Amino acid sequence: QPCSFSLFQIGGGNDDQTPTQILEIPHLLSLLATNHWDGKVIGLNPLQSQYVSTYGPGYYVPNVFIQYWAMRVMAYAGVLVFLLGLWGLWLIRRKKLAISRLFLWVAVWAAVLPFLMNTAGWLLTESGRQPWIVQGIMLTKNGISPTVSTTMLIISLAGFVVLYAVLATVDLLLMLKYSREQLPPARDDADVDAPVPAIQY
Repeated sequence: QPCSFSLFQIGGGNDDQTPTQILEIPHLLSLLATNHWDGKVIGLNPLQSQYVSTYGPGYYVPNVFIQYWAMRVMAYAGVLVFLLGLWGLWLIRRKKLAISRLFLWVAVWAAVLPFLMNTAGWLLTESGRQPWIVQGIMLTKNGISPTVSTTMLIISLAGFVVLYAVLATVDLLLMLKYSREQLPPARDDADVDAPVPAIQY
């Protein structure tokens, strides 16, 4: 039967297969998954049985809770960025972008949205491919290198943590610095409509 797309739900996960659906759009998941309005979407339990018969005993379902919310955080944050862009274009057409205090305040805090989308997308991808490193060929548990010691892992992980912590700190300080700077005074209508001199060689 056609499958609806859940916009928001309470509960749900690998151990909870009866979440409380708050908002859902009928037929949308069928359309996204099969390109047909009434397309059939295979559930996780039949897929688990299919994978067991194909690849042998094992649990092949990724973390459903992470998959559900990572996808929606990524998508909803993207919609917010799109709407913010439309708002900015509308203000540009009205020549009020530089003097709209509300938009400028929202735009400063919206700088976190791309990082949120990127992180959610990364979680969606890396969690969603479990338990595989290479789909149908190698499981994650079989990808451990016997030549890498615990000490090497700790040093490598610590190095990445320190590096990204430094980059994140620098990025945050730069954003705070430039967000606190005063805007140049707004030009009057005569200046806005005046032609801009062209560079000649």
